[in-house]
Amino acid sequence: MEIKQKPIVSYYKSGDPCLDFSWKEKLTEINIINTKHLSDDFINICLEQKNSIYLHVNITGMGKTVFEPNIPSVKETFFQLRKLIISGFPQKQILVVVNPILPNTNGLKALKLLLRIFSEFNQLRLRYIRFNLINFKPLENGKYLIGNENISSRPQIKALSKYLNKDDSFITDYYKLISDYKTIITIDKGDEALIGIKELICFGFKNEWIDEKGNRDKIIFYDKNNKHKPIVNIISNTFPKRCSNKCLLCPWKD
Repeated sequence: MEIKQKPIVSYYKSGDPCLDFSWKEKLTEINIINTKHLSDDFINICLEQKNSIYLHVNITGMGKTVFEPNIPSVKETFFQLRKLIISGFPQKQILVVVNPILPNTNGLKALKLLLRIFSEFNQLRLRYIRFNLINFKPLENGKYLIGNENISSRPQIKALSKYLNKDDSFITDYYKLISDYKTIITIDKGDEALIGIKELICFGFKNEWIDEKGNRDKIIFYDKNNKHKPIVNIISNTFPKRCSNKCLLCPWKD
């Protein structure tokens, strides 16, 4: 008699999964793939493995700019997502993550565009979206510095500082924008687990497992109960690092 095993949850955490498909051989029962790219070859793999893949699609609105020169534009990503869904990939297995969000006029404009795209167009109408604000720390002179040292230490960042300013009015405008859309789309502002019940439920699980002897266990544990640090199987680089796309606001070290 075959003993049913607890499913292994895997995470493609960092880098571009479209640059090297060796991770395909590492797939397990449930796989969360974090990506900014949806190439045709990647879409084909997702369709082949649609019973085990959940996508975290990161969009910033800065694709094809100096910040993300090698990342597709919002328009390109829109059409690739459309292709993926029309071809049969379950829409419920896609979480759009707006990450990072700049806390200024530029960031607000990008949010308005993305909310419109993912709430008004039928084929891409999502019920849920995640927002991640970039972290700034105050300086003694009253100005702000990006909190992640891997980002703030890059020489190009200083030259582009005028685009990275922090507007005092942003938070008020940001929450008003969220309020305007609250009846249309649910926005996670960091309240939910990075990987958790939202992903598991798509594959018929909750975050619990009962073995053949009736013993209860979790499917996903969290490091020191930190919901942003799931203890899962990593199928990207073991130690996250900035990939060859060289996005300027990538949080990982070069």
